[in-house]
Amino acid sequence: MLVGIRICNYDVFDDDKCGLVMEDFLSLNDGKELSSPRLLNLTALIGRNGTGKSSFFDALSFIRKTITADVAIASTLNDRPGFSNLIIDKKTPAKFSLYFSLKPNGMPKYCYVGYDIEISVNIHGSPYISYEAASICSKEGDTYTKINILEFKNGSGKVMSSDVNGNQVFMEQEVCDEHSCALKIFGSIKSYQVLHELYREISRWFFCKFSNEKPSSYFADGNAPGGHKHLNSTGSNLNNVLNYMRVEDENRYDAIIDEIIERIPQMKHKSNLPSVLEESPNRLFLYLLLLRDSDPHSTIFIETPDKDLYHDMVDVLASEMRDFTFNNPYSQIVFTTHNPYIVETMSPREIWVFKRMEKGSIDDIEISCAGSDPIVDAMFKQGVGMGAIWYGGHLDE
Repeated sequence: MLVGIRICNYDVFDDDKCGLVMEDFLSLNDGKELSSPRLLNLTALIGRNGTGKSSFFDALSFIRKTITADVAIASTLNDRPGFSNLIIDKKTPAKFSLYFSLKPNGMPKYCYVGYDIEISVNIHGSPYISYEAASICSKEGDTYTKINILEFKNGSGKVMSSDVNGNQVFMEQEVCDEHSCALKIFGSIKSYQVLHELYREISRWFFCKFSNEKPSSYFADGNAPGGHKHLNSTGSNLNNVLNYMRVEDENRYDAIIDEIIERIPQMKHKSNLPSVLEESPNRLFLYLLLLRDSDPHSTIFIETPDKDLYHDMVDVLASEMRDFTFNNPYSQIVFTTHNPYIVETMSPREIWVFKRMEKGSIDDIEISCAGSDPIVDAMFKQGVGMGAIWYGGHLDE
């Protein structure tokens, strides 16, 4: 589960943080307090248009593709203009610090794992991985300690491994491709237990685009035939997924479909499943099917899931997202919204506000947790819902 991320020198983010990163916990050793809450299982990002919410998702998508493929591919994918056009200051690297709560298989409890990556530009304008580190944060008494289990600079470094006697030792290693991450290499090997779980966590991020694709394009891309285990980002392989579910377990398939149809107001009286996705109830069908995946994604990122949904469907979706996080405690949902209805039952700590501030002649993004505002926190404790607080202008004004 993603606990927090810090982004420096990338797109609109000069140095911005959402949630908590490892340095926040290490600062407790100096008597400082945590600067903000962590990201929780259900997190809403709110703010006016142009405040960086979509750019935040794009930065996370860029990180995922950099790690699972390479930085050169990630820099031009999804209409990105090349890495040198994505950074603010070409003389300094883009830096990403991520912090996770993970529970690797075979370990008795979860652990906190940090991942740092820096990407620089060479004299030809091509990106390369200039620094990369994965670390575990351990606590003994009141002291937090950072232990690097992987650290590489310009392709050379070390990774923690086990010798024949089971002792932890560092092995010197080298990555030949400057575009590729060491985490991709060692995270693909199960014997590197924590690195494997970290790589698996990031590679299973899902960027949902059900609500920002034109309905007519859903079935236009020509999916490969046969059953698909997971919905793709646009939901265009819906029929493939339904076929897969039916073949795998017909009883479970029938139970899930009946449950979804019962939850969607306008579908209760329909005898057939949707063949096109032009109606908003059918878009809700996609979300509810996604949330019933037998092998759920680690983190689901959704832009405006409430788009074009009537208020009663927004209520259903909000309830279903909450149930998903209860039923899958190691998964999370992060979504953007402009709709106060969908955040009405959320807590201040689950809502992050994006603002664009003017500092002199410079536009700057500011990200803060609603729970860090004492007025908002006091109103919530008095029984005022977050939707009403937002509508009243206490969050993003």
